[in-house]
Amino acid sequence: MSGIGAQDRLREAARWFAVRRRGVMTVEERALYEVWVSDANNLSAMARMEQTWATVGAAEHRVRGVGRAPLPPPRSRMARSALLAAMCAVSLGIGVLSYSDNTGFWTTLNWTDR
Repeated sequence: MSGIGAQDRLREAARWFAVRRRGVMTVEERALYEVWVSDANNLSAMARMEQTWATVGAAEHRVRGVGRAPLPPPRSRMARSALLAAMCAVSLGIGVLSYSDNTGFWTTLNWTDR
């Protein structure tokens, strides 16, 4: 790994930083990250990435100002997943009801019979 340049290490650190900020890591990702971060140079690159993130956060706080209301938190991945699952369940239920032979649920518009 000694052939890896500083820019490549920072790119890889940025990728791992994004994976960690995304939320829960898969078992495979966690194992690969543990191997990657065990290298002192990679650990240093990750520390630099975290320091950069902290600096950006501090600058954002100064730009937004103390008197302004904080930005609302982004919707969590879990909330989006739950909403998507609920929408799928409702769609599936409507599909099952509309496919059944029970004509009492849906009515027809027999315009020609009037």
